[in-house]
Amino acid sequence: MIKNKNNQIKINLGCGKDKREGWINVDVFTQFKPDILHDLHKPLPFKNNYADYILAQDILEHFTREELDRVVSSISSVLKIGGILEIRVPNLDDIFERFNNDSETRNEFIYGTTLETGIFGAHKVGFTKHMLIALMLSHDLVIKSFNRVQTNFVVIFQKENKSFKKKKLVYINQTLGMGGAEVFMRDLLENLSSMGWKIIVYTNNNRFRQMLFESKIQVKKINTVVDVIGDWKGLIKGLILWPILLFEYWQIIIKENNANLFLLSGFIEKIIFTPLAKIIRKPSVWIEFGPMSTIFTKFLKLPKVLYFLVKSMPERVITSSYNSKNNLTSEARISLAKLRVVACGRNLKIAKFESDSINAIQNQSIKNLIVCVSRMEPGKGQDLLVKAFSKVVKAIPKAKLRIVGEGGFQDKIAAEVKSYELEKSVELVGYVKDSMAELKKAQVVVFPSVWSLEGFGLVLVEALSLGKPLVAFNNGPIPEIINDGENGLLAKNYDVDDLANKIIELLSSKKMRNKFSKQAKLDFKEKYVIDIIGKIYSSILKDSIYYSHANLLCKKFH
Repeated sequence: MIKNKNNQIKINLGCGKDKREGWINVDVFTQFKPDILHDLHKPLPFKNNYADYILAQDILEHFTREELDRVVSSISSVLKIGGILEIRVPNLDDIFERFNNDSETRNEFIYGTTLETGIFGAHKVGFTKHMLIALMLSHDLVIKSFNRVQTNFVVIFQKENKSFKKKKLVYINQTLGMGGAEVFMRDLLENLSSMGWKIIVYTNNNRFRQMLFESKIQVKKINTVVDVIGDWKGLIKGLILWPILLFEYWQIIIKENNANLFLLSGFIEKIIFTPLAKIIRKPSVWIEFGPMSTIFTKFLKLPKVLYFLVKSMPERVITSSYNSKNNLTSEARISLAKLRVVACGRNLKIAKFESDSINAIQNQSIKNLIVCVSRMEPGKGQDLLVKAFSKVVKAIPKAKLRIVGEGGFQDKIAAEVKSYELEKSVELVGYVKDSMAELKKAQVVVFPSVWSLEGFGLVLVEALSLGKPLVAFNNGPIPEIINDGENGLLAKNYDVDDLANKIIELLSSKKMRNKFSKQAKLDFKEKYVIDIIGKIYSSILKDSIYYSHANLLCKKFH
């Protein structure tokens, strides 16, 4: 143990040539003759609560953002409560301004140099004051001083026992129907609750409330329903009810002002609730399940105007696909720094998941049965599927189609079935409580959506969990779930003949179905289990809380 004259333990990380007397000098290169030879990509070789002072000059920028989190966590563990961390990192704004007319020097300051230390000399992340403070807060390191010294930030943090013990999340949701988004949110909130989050939900939808109640999630009713993105009638009604909803939301804000965070997924909550949360300095996180393009064009672009007024207020915006992310950056102009892509998942407790053989899956299926589970709405593609099925049944006369779901499109689909004389081959099942039981019967699951607002397609994930081969149009986010030729087949968008051919091809090939079935189960296990998704969400939500606190501290340290 090396102690200085003040009997303190001080550690100089990545010392290089700057070796300090009375310090424990640590570096990865032998030529610098450090006291301890160590690669900072690995946990620090010291016990917890060991050091009084840690110096990290020109170190943190050499790690990726993901590595950085682990490095700071290790530093915080080694520091005593009350211990000091001093860092020096590049100030990119100063570098750009200082070397505006000297681009080569500017680039070396920004990207580092590999001339002396190889890849260890490359810079992999840039810092802002806000990012630094939030990162350190997430590891119990509280800012004490912030200085700009030439081309660098020099910042001092102190370790405090500041970790928030309670994690209270309030989820606000107005929905006029039940779909995949509501099922996913139930599973997600259940999972977050199991990780220690206290969950309170406010919603207007009775079926959604009952679902949450059965999952032992505390749920309360929203009385005022406002829909400004449906039709003109809804817009006019919504504008009339706007002040009443504003008052109801303000009452929720007052009642839940001890919440750490508000989670919002519906359009009207984002427009009204987000500014109210901002007033009391509480962070909000948005979930955008799909693209915004169609919504923005409605009612003389009024929804777009309202959205743009508040889009900078949430700490994070989570979306379920890269297709939606691209739309949110190009159309909604959401900051890339705020956006996170996290797939939807399901909490499917399939006890025999590992032992279910492909043959067992096939034996559970009804031969030549095609199943489609989706809301009955324009754009969901049931009309196109019926037309395609009229061609399928000519090639495979014993083929059957079950369409599961409810909605205003049901009468039109019934008329389509009748017009193709498919009454004996097509069954419109309507709403069922257990859609998984319907999917389990299928030999092939078809998801025919061509909806421009399609956000994810949760039924595809459910089908994957059952090892079901998939067929869908190559639309929106669907190719992110269906890997064409690996776990399913993709037809050209809107191409009914191609859809029919893909269904026929899959029904006719047991070898292909077996291949897709095996990959489907693997994909679900690796990507869509709710435990995986929930951990990512929890990390983003906690990160949002720290960023909100950091925003307040930024104003203190100019």
